[in-house]
Amino acid sequence: MGMRFKRKHTDSDDVIKTKPSENKEHLLNSIFIWFVVVLSGAIFGYALITFVFQTVHVIGPSMNPTLEDGEVVIVNKFIYNVSDVKRYDVVAYSLIEEDGYYDIKRIIGMPGEEITIKDGFIYADGKQLKDLPFTDRIITSGLAADTIYLGDGEYFVLGDNVNNSEDSRYSNVGNISEVEILGKVSFIVKADDKKGKVK
Repeated sequence: MGMRFKRKHTDSDDVIKTKPSENKEHLLNSIFIWFVVVLSGAIFGYALITFVFQTVHVIGPSMNPTLEDGEVVIVNKFIYNVSDVKRYDVVAYSLIEEDGYYDIKRIIGMPGEEITIKDGFIYADGKQLKDLPFTDRIITSGLAADTIYLGDGEYFVLGDNVNNSEDSRYSNVGNISEVEILGKVSFIVKADDKKGKVK
């Protein structure tokens, strides 16, 4: 008669028994982590586009040579929540009645100022602005031939291509309200021969 022995219990038995459930748990954890990462990335990307940055296409020659037709720029929509609009900032704005069309111009006149263009030069509160980022003398004064008064939250804008720009000198544009400003044009991201910070 053969001898029978009772099999001794070992720790390896527990390992073998629990390994399938551990693998399943590990897989579920990996899927959950992957889902959280993807969801977080989507939320972060949406927040950036909605609240911080937006791309805008430059249309027309009004901002030459600073910005040229067809270039793509990044607009910082958040910056004016933490700092003030400054003279000579390049901004994207949309007239409320234009329903989402963004134009790009440079801030020249600040709230509360009196703006006049005389003999090709720009005056703010009677003082000539001599540090302009463009050098062309202005041929057409438009509405600024007479004094333009800027109220609270109002800005006078010009295109850098001052003699080929439709801007605050014309009645169909006029003074720009702070609520119409989308943000500051900060970077050129798509251009034939230039990329970088907008000055």
